[in-house]
Amino acid sequence: MKYFLDLLKDLNAGRIAPVYLFYGPESYLRRKAVEKIRDLLLPGGADDLNYTAVDGEMATPAEIASLAGMAPLFTGKRLVLVKNAIFFAGKKPGPEGPGREDTEDPPAAVRAGETPLLEYLAAPNPATCLVFDAGDHVDRRKKIFREIASKGKVVEFAPLKPEELAAWLEKQARLAGKNLTPGTASALLARTENSLQALSVEIRKLISYSGENSAITVEDVAAATPPHPEEDVFAVVDAIGERNPARAMAGIDRLVRQRHPPPAILAMVARQIRLILRTGEALRSGENPARLAPRIGIHPYVARKMVVQQKNFDRRQLIDSLHRIHDLDVAVKTGRQEFLAGMEAFILDICRKRRRNREPGIPNGE
Repeated sequence: MKYFLDLLKDLNAGRIAPVYLFYGPESYLRRKAVEKIRDLLLPGGADDLNYTAVDGEMATPAEIASLAGMAPLFTGKRLVLVKNAIFFAGKKPGPEGPGREDTEDPPAAVRAGETPLLEYLAAPNPATCLVFDAGDHVDRRKKIFREIASKGKVVEFAPLKPEELAAWLEKQARLAGKNLTPGTASALLARTENSLQALSVEIRKLISYSGENSAITVEDVAAATPPHPEEDVFAVVDAIGERNPARAMAGIDRLVRQRHPPPAILAMVARQIRLILRTGEALRSGENPARLAPRIGIHPYVARKMVVQQKNFDRRQLIDSLHRIHDLDVAVKTGRQEFLAGMEAFILDICRKRRRNREPGIPNGE
């Protein structure tokens, strides 16, 4: 969020660059940044003659340079927005991590096509603010990227951290005259894609759902927002831990009715079991439960559930379950086993084993 607040600080102080390049996965803040620039340069939105938005997939660099070079009409500033600016496109981060990019130079034809825009960027029109919205990824090796970084400002709109998202949700509730009860922000983050675009829709829905109530609660989140598939997986594993096969199969049935394919369901259950296994191992090694989330790479809300769930399983059961799920996955994909029947047999068997292991005289450890 700091990158966005720093940008707003510059804009509010009147430090508006002649050219901007916005990119990164946080599309909601990218849009808000463009809106802020437009409000400052063309207040009230009345001066549409000095605002031009073009599609970067359709407009050529020469056409963009021509638009940016035009003098404003009847006012001091002009704003040109280039959406989907594909000539900045770079490869998505690969398995070796963010920032990993192809080392080959862009084709000569592409470089040649950028020449008119590079010539404009060498001496940008001081009466125009040119904004490129380039999507999630850019190639920072390109000369056009380096030129904008030199003559204007490049801002990467990175995903926000969970605590920043929670603070944003609480602020939106306060602006609407409401507050979030403890745990509500975490519950919403666990149910929603962690982007402000998705969260903005859900928090507006919750504000409306809460009506005249001043507080938005965890119960409101459960009632008014669609469940994340992981919630049903949590319920399945919880039910297995409590030796309740009927409730576990009800959760599997819900996932099937939501049209999740069997391989995806098995993958989610396996991931949950791996997280429980890693949580138990971390706690046994002396890890502080409050630090589990960053160590394992999960949301704090999920980490708290893992701490509770790991108490219902031992390491041997978890490893055996992972092998069983792998075998079931292979059997389902090769047509040797029907998914629901195989899943029911797996759940009944693990619940029976847990029941025997809890009987007096039979150890429940490794």
